[in-house]
Amino acid sequence: MKKNFKKALAILLALCTVLTLLTACGGGSTAGDAAGGDASDGGGSSVPSGEVITWRLQSNYALDSLEGDMAKNLKESVERATNGRLQIELYEPGALCQASDIVTYLSQGAFDCAVIFGSTYAGVLPEADLGTGIPFAWESSSEIYDAMENYGLLEVIQEAYSELNIKYYWNAHEPNYNTLCNFYVDSIDDYAGKKIRALGVWGDYYAAIGAAPVNIPGTEVYQALQLGTIDGAHYGWSSLSDANNIREVAQYAILPSLCYCQMATVVNQSSLDALPDDLRETVDEVIRLCNIGVIGQDHVAGTEKSVRDAVQGDYVELVELPDDVVAELREIAITEIWEDLASKSERMARGIEIIKQQSRDYGRQVDY
Repeated sequence: MKKNFKKALAILLALCTVLTLLTACGGGSTAGDAAGGDASDGGGSSVPSGEVITWRLQSNYALDSLEGDMAKNLKESVERATNGRLQIELYEPGALCQASDIVTYLSQGAFDCAVIFGSTYAGVLPEADLGTGIPFAWESSSEIYDAMENYGLLEVIQEAYSELNIKYYWNAHEPNYNTLCNFYVDSIDDYAGKKIRALGVWGDYYAAIGAAPVNIPGTEVYQALQLGTIDGAHYGWSSLSDANNIREVAQYAILPSLCYCQMATVVNQSSLDALPDDLRETVDEVIRLCNIGVIGQDHVAGTEKSVRDAVQGDYVELVELPDDVVAELREIAITEIWEDLASKSERMARGIEIIKQQSRDYGRQVDY
């Protein structure tokens, strides 16, 4: 697997170099140029190889936000790598369907691809929680890579998405994922009864520590915090950016990060299969490597800048939980939340065991 990844990375780097040189010399091809190329048999594909194809992408995030940059980076990378043969139209949240219905509509082919937060769809696809990240699973981007590419977690998740006719690509890493709130926290008791916006497995986690989880879309978090409808949100700290402005309505940001979580790019498998053979291979590799590289690292850098700006601008106060409190939270997460996830199905049990074994190999306690 590592060998294949390195080979694919080398191909992509070479392609990017050529494209950069072409752009610098004014030689970048347009979609019209691509359409004018020689048409050939697509090897049974339903789209002729010389034809310009347009995909529609439904974003789970506002396109003018830091999270929205994921969709824009994906569009740019794919269109550039395919020399304009595949064009991607971007749609704001709710434009093609409600955010909560993206996986269902994508599965049915209502559009071609999407950028999502997996735990939103845990009710339809429990394995989506494994892809998003579960409490205390990962402490760095490299650990996500290791779990997905070397420990085999990606295969478990993809197996589930495949049953819905969807290809799954793990992507951006949210390095700070804990409570943004308007109440001070230095013990578990401080969460008692507090209304916390949390999705999927994270709602279960907050219920386990005594909070009252609330399931609302990310687009409603600002107003809910502003009006006091919720007391806090378990939300990626990229939301502290000046585009999202959550920093205006959240007083405290709780540390440490409970997990490096991640979003995902998902593609309708039929849309991918319909591409000409040569284009399909390129698109598949570019989406995969772009998600791991440009999309992921750009998001990490943007998130860390958002946190610095929010703190230095006196918008939020960072609150570091005591070590004994973190240890207690970790034990609750592993003995209750992880075990509950494992009980959902044989496949979920396999996924949780992969995460447990990785943690054991990293010298962390998971067997209580």
